[in-house]
Amino acid sequence: LEPDAVAGWDCLDAAGRTRRAQMLRSAITTLSRRGIAVYLDAGNSNWQSPSVMAARLRSAGVSKARGVAVNVSNFRTTSESLTYVRALRRKLPGLRAVIDTSRNGQGPAGDQWCNPAGRGLGLPPTVSPAAEPLDALLWIKTPGESDGSCNGGPAAGEWWPEQALGLAMRAAR
Repeated sequence: LEPDAVAGWDCLDAAGRTRRAQMLRSAITTLSRRGIAVYLDAGNSNWQSPSVMAARLRSAGVSKARGVAVNVSNFRTTSESLTYVRALRRKLPGLRAVIDTSRNGQGPAGDQWCNPAGRGLGLPPTVSPAAEPLDALLWIKTPGESDGSCNGGPAAGEWWPEQALGLAMRAAR
């Protein structure tokens, strides 16, 4: 639910953070009542510390969600993401998670987030990951979808066949 909404609320004033937390709690409640497994976005391991993120997740109502999604549209490795999830779980007992592995096969390229060169597909999606507390490895970000008009890419969200081919050629094995 809502990529970057919790990790990126530094740019909001106190009233804005309160409104955002209320909206997220409402969305979680509404969706959960309908039997939908909700995973609240928790950013990535290089964005907010587990302590900061856990406090924000608590405020946003993560206890009513199925769990969190990490690494959405990012490149942090599965191992690094799992370590982050486990650190969050120590602060939020019982927390479950999914990891976006769509583009993390070669790990990050420094702090570059917009169409970095040399990246690869990560592990294929599965709902039977071999690590606790994961519910799934997913390709949440569509591989081949541009992050924006940087590093030779088209506008954000547009299909970029050259990137898709490069991700596939450098896929994790």
